[in-house]
Amino acid sequence: MKKIIIGSLAIIMSLPLFAQEDNVKLDTIYMLGRRKLIVDVKNISSASVRYTAPGADETITVERKQIQKVVFSNGRKEVFNKPVMMMVAEGDWKTVIITDRKNDVEGLYELGEIESSSSKGSRSAKSAKKSAMIRLQKKAARLGGMIVLVTKEESIGGFGEPPTYEVKGIAYGFDPPKKDDDTN
Repeated sequence: MKKIIIGSLAIIMSLPLFAQEDNVKLDTIYMLGRRKLIVDVKNISSASVRYTAPGADETITVERKQIQKVVFSNGRKEVFNKPVMMMVAEGDWKTVIITDRKNDVEGLYELGEIESSSSKGSRSAKSAKKSAMIRLQKKAARLGGMIVLVTKEESIGGFGEPPTYEVKGIAYGFDPPKKDDDTN
C-alpha cells in the first residue's frame, strides 16, 4: 500500500514539470519587412540573433541588420533598427515629392496647375526657395497630389532687396481628379 501511495505521489508531483514544457513563453522578432516571428531566442550577438521555432530543434541565425526589434517573453524590448516604412497620413504635405523630370509623373493623373511664392520676410535666397517649395507642397496636398512637376522657377530680388522665389508646377496623383456633381 505504501508503495502505491509513494508511486502515485511521485506521478502527481512530476505532472507540473511536464506541463511547464507546454507553456514555454516565446519571444517575438519583428523583421524590417513587417514580418513577425514567434520564436524562442537563444542568443544575441553583435552581428546576429539565433533562435528556434516552436517545436523545432534546428537553430536559425538571422543578421541583426534584418531585424527591427525583439520583444522578449518577459516584456523587455531590444530595438536594433528603425522600421523601413512608416504609415503616413493621406494628404500630408511633407510626403509630396517635387521633381522637374517628366518621366517621374508618367502614368499618373494630372490634378491641376499650382503656383506659390515665398513669404515676404525671407532673409536669404535659400530660405525663400524653401518657403516657396513648402507652400507648393501644401497646395498639391490639398488637391490630393503626391508629386509636383515643376514647370517654372524664378528667383527675384537683387542687392538690397529682400529675396523672393516663385515656382509653378502641375500636381499629379495616383487617382483621377474628382469630378464636380453640379454638371447633372
